[in-house]
Amino acid sequence: MHSLVYRSVASESFTLSEIYKMLSDARDSNADHGITGCLLYHNNHFLQLLEGTKEEVLSLYNRIKKDPRHREVITLMEEPRSERIFDDWSMAFHDYGQNGSSSYIKMKQIDDFFAKSGAYEKPSKLAIPFFTNVREILFG
Repeated sequence: MHSLVYRSVASESFTLSEIYKMLSDARDSNADHGITGCLLYHNNHFLQLLEGTKEEVLSLYNRIKKDPRHREVITLMEEPRSERIFDDWSMAFHDYGQNGSSSYIKMKQIDDFFAKSGAYEKPSKLAIPFFTNVREILFG
């Protein structure tokens, strides 16, 4: 099993309905290719964990890097893993929501921690604990 975390900037603003449409298409394809993971989107920034076989993860990541909807795609972490974090999700997704909502506040705390770690700028072993915490917050 292989994991990869990247961040990117959306080349244009997306409505939540446009994001859900992209996710619907991606989930079907991901299920067919054994890809799981989690996508976070906030203020035109994506942070995504991809999990699956090395071949499938890298193939998908190469398509993402060429996708005109993404720019400034940066790999934050890539490593073999013994198990998945999101084994039952073809692609979990969370939008931070409105300022002040409990979900926004929790996610903002995690986001602040991740940003202060420097992981946005360089590869980091904090990516896996970060997404493990995300799973706990979102899904219990």
